[in-house]
Amino acid sequence: MAANMRGLTNFISDIRKCANKADERIRVLKELGNIRNKFQKGARLDAYSRKKYTWKLLYIYILGYNVDIGHIEAMQLISAKTYAEKKTGYTVCSIMFNENHELLTMITQSVKSDLNSESHETRQCLALSMVANVGGRNMSDALWKDVCSLLTSGTSRGTVRKKACLCLLRLFKKAPENIEVNAVAPKVISMLGDEFGVATCAVELAVGLVSYFRQNPPMPQVFAEIVPKCVTLIHKLTLRRETHREEYKYYGTMCPWLQVKCLRLLQYFPPPSNSNDRKRLEESMTVILHTEKKKSSKGSKLNKSNADHSILFECINLIIHYATTSEDGFDKKMLDKAAALLGRFVALKEANIRYLGLDTMARLAKVEGTLDKIKEQLTTIQYSLHKDLDVSIRKRALDMLFVMCDETNAHKIIQELLVFLQDAEYAIREELVLKIAILAERFATDLRWFIDVILKLITLAGNYVSEDIWYRVIQIVTNNDKLQKYAALTMYKALQSKSIHENGINVGGYILGEFCDQILSKKITGSGLFEALHQHFPTSSRTTQALLLSAYVKLVNGFPELKRIVMPIFVKYSEHADIEIQQRACEYAAIGRSNDANLLETVFEVMPAFEEKTDNALLKRVEMETKRRNVDADQKSEAGKDEEDDDEDEDEDEDEDEDEEIDEFYDQKLATLQSLLQSTSGSGYIYKHPGFQIGVKMIAGKSHDVKMKIFYGNKSSSAFENVTFSVLESNEYTILTLPPEPITVAPKAQTALLLKATCHRPISKAPSVSLTFTCDGEDKDIKLTLPIISTQFVTSGRSVSGDKYLSFWKSLPKDCEVQEIIETSNPVSDLDEFQELLAQQLHMDIVDMSGVLSKEKKNILCFSGSFEALKPSQDIIKMPVLIRVQFKGTSGNQNSFMCTVRTKHRPLSSSILHSVSTVYSKNA
Repeated sequence: MAANMRGLTNFISDIRKCANKADERIRVLKELGNIRNKFQKGARLDAYSRKKYTWKLLYIYILGYNVDIGHIEAMQLISAKTYAEKKTGYTVCSIMFNENHELLTMITQSVKSDLNSESHETRQCLALSMVANVGGRNMSDALWKDVCSLLTSGTSRGTVRKKACLCLLRLFKKAPENIEVNAVAPKVISMLGDEFGVATCAVELAVGLVSYFRQNPPMPQVFAEIVPKCVTLIHKLTLRRETHREEYKYYGTMCPWLQVKCLRLLQYFPPPSNSNDRKRLEESMTVILHTEKKKSSKGSKLNKSNADHSILFECINLIIHYATTSEDGFDKKMLDKAAALLGRFVALKEANIRYLGLDTMARLAKVEGTLDKIKEQLTTIQYSLHKDLDVSIRKRALDMLFVMCDETNAHKIIQELLVFLQDAEYAIREELVLKIAILAERFATDLRWFIDVILKLITLAGNYVSEDIWYRVIQIVTNNDKLQKYAALTMYKALQSKSIHENGINVGGYILGEFCDQILSKKITGSGLFEALHQHFPTSSRTTQALLLSAYVKLVNGFPELKRIVMPIFVKYSEHADIEIQQRACEYAAIGRSNDANLLETVFEVMPAFEEKTDNALLKRVEMETKRRNVDADQKSEAGKDEEDDDEDEDEDEDEDEDEEIDEFYDQKLATLQSLLQSTSGSGYIYKHPGFQIGVKMIAGKSHDVKMKIFYGNKSSSAFENVTFSVLESNEYTILTLPPEPITVAPKAQTALLLKATCHRPISKAPSVSLTFTCDGEDKDIKLTLPIISTQFVTSGRSVSGDKYLSFWKSLPKDCEVQEIIETSNPVSDLDEFQELLAQQLHMDIVDMSGVLSKEKKNILCFSGSFEALKPSQDIIKMPVLIRVQFKGTSGNQNSFMCTVRTKHRPLSSSILHSVSTVYSKNA
């Protein structure tokens, strides 16, 4: 096309000659101005010029520029009579439009006319291609009958039927209730016997239809005929490939994509019931496994053929499917062959094949009778865990070791995982710790060994030992009398170290409080137990301090002589700022002062055994993580096929198409708000519910205004009506929304709301919102907190030197300084990384203090910025803000820091400090 249009060719040549982006932009803007003037001529513009300028606009759009003209001209070209004009119009609309474009409905009638059976097949193909790319629910409602007619017509050529299959798949995904499956399915099944190009598209459509009914049963009976057809096709591709034309071969492999799709389609059904079909399928799978085995031994080049290995892995997936779902199983020799081949692949140099090999082997290991064969690869898998440079492969190796662990190798595998834990990266540590804890409990021949393993976990990676893990330790110790003395003695020795992690203090505090009497001796006294615990009290978090107070009163119950030491502690903390610590201290002090001699012993008698539950919370977490990973992979795969053309503003809710039951709506969780405030991209969620999600894209840290785009994502099958966004009024800020009137969010849809917040003075509390709506006739009310705090109105860009910062710090009034120790929700290990993150989240500049502070004070981080507000008189106020963050040291995981803020006004200082605490404090 470009060769016949000199103007288009010259324009592309000019763009390529541009020396930089600025020159390119100037040339593009000049061309856009020229095209706009030409289009204003309207009817006087000839067909050639309209095509040429439309192609130019498409090229500009592909370069990444916003194109707001030419849409009508492209639509007019679709209605033209010549093929060249129609091709131009359809191509431009396919690329520049998406399924939600408001102009798309205007061309539906023209598309319907071109899909008419009396139209030329070239026009039909153009129309089908566009609908397959941008067709949405509206097009599905209007065009599905025409597309089905082309698909089922006996006069349509193969080219048309191929495009009709893919087009119908798109329309079915957008509106499955429209398609008459019982009428379409027989024709789709019969197309599996056509030439391979048509069969490929037919199989793709069949996979889409069958997968939908797998998730939304019952499966129509008509699909039962698909298995024999599919077996015949795969048999033809594998055993009679020499009789087919060379054009169907891809690097010597006969139609690899068709083979993969056929094998995947068979995984939705049980093994063939007909003996002849079953025999042919076994022959085909044997050929695939044997051919791949030969290829894997010839050389490294063939191993890198993605097409060949994709057939193999899909074949193994089918073997696993039959082995796990069929009552009579499948050929056991195939399972052995699959295990042997996967053993070869996990040892190859190609990273992609190693990853797929480990992932598939983990699923194969769950098939009964295959574990012994897979255990032969233990050394190779351990090498992948320790030495592989790809973290994704190390994760799959971890999954593989978790699956293949049993009574015979549990101690060896757990020891290997503990060694790996010492150097494992942070992204994998939490999952690694969780799996070690599960394996240690599952295969513990001696529960004392289990206690030692958990203590080792706390020592090596305490920050990644979740509450579920150390809760489980306490349950096991409490329920096993013979284990209690060993556990108490072990934790007493561990608490002697001042560097024990806080989770170890929690476990030790509980166990020593409950079972301290069992380890009493000449060397271990009540005062010694108290000192071992109390030395960690000042540096512990408030939650741990509350637990230690409970341990102290239990020690007093066992050792009355400790009462004179412990009672002053209770009195001291009875006025503590933390309500939990205060309440415990007051209650324990009151019990200690009671005249009832039996009260203390009655209240703090030994805890009864925990109820043994059949479900394991740790195992549930692993299963949920595995399911989430599989769902994410499926969503990414589907997104790559079907959702590339979605408008980026509509992608805020990735799970929009899932059908969710509407549970009771709850108010916003603080963790969700804090996660959004810690985001450096300004986007995230302020509310998450299985049936309702509220996402946010925010622009902050630029001026006295914060702008948001709020997305209401309705994942349920019920409409949300009269959605009203009500903000409590305040003289600290003004909030405007657009549209101001109530809106309706349709089922499985998303609606956006624009919000602008203007700051007038320091914000003492983030704005509260009442979100009301009607769902299924019931009025709902959700309480939300907007992510609008004072630091959102702090601007950067005026960096200062360390000397000026220190001088300015001293010049600010000291009575305007506020200070607080903030316990972080996540441990800080890298101060440089945290400094960069803090500067982005608070919209402030980093101050380099290397030449001002001594090397011993590298644990002090300094920041500067300017707070902006708008007076009612429309005058802008700018006030300087200085922040100093100080950690206890410069290395290791740190759970708290001291934050000091200085400004010219104490209310502003307090507001900024409150904002920092809101973002980082785990007690926010």
